[in-house]
Amino acid sequence: CEANNDGGGPSYEPDSKIPSGAASSVPPSPMPVLARPETFEEKLYRKFKAEPLVPIGCLTTAYFLCSGIKSFYNRDPVKSQSMMRLRVGSQFATLMIFIGYAGMNAFTFDFAPGMAVPSEQGYAGKSGGEDEE
Repeated sequence: CEANNDGGGPSYEPDSKIPSGAASSVPPSPMPVLARPETFEEKLYRKFKAEPLVPIGCLTTAYFLCSGIKSFYNRDPVKSQSMMRLRVGSQFATLMIFIGYAGMNAFTFDFAPGMAVPSEQGYAGKSGGEDEE
């Protein structure tokens, strides 16, 4: 490669194997737009809006935990034991809700990606045994 006259670096000479009309027929791709990074507050708001039951479950679990620790500190073993059992139950419920959201987001109704749905092919409402006339 040779240097350009402006001194900016090597010049690009098109390969002789590529026809001159083929390279000019492809439009140049636009520059990608870089998105700014999401802040913690924006991500927190987005997650709370998308999955509102998970933070409610976390707050419920924290309430039962704090109440159980307070009961233990006040030497009330019956209330402390019931609060810890409720904490375990709320943790289980929160975990099941979280798994439910993850499964709901992962599940799609596509039978086979890339294939047309029968209703899109013009078969909607027709039974298989009838002949077209």
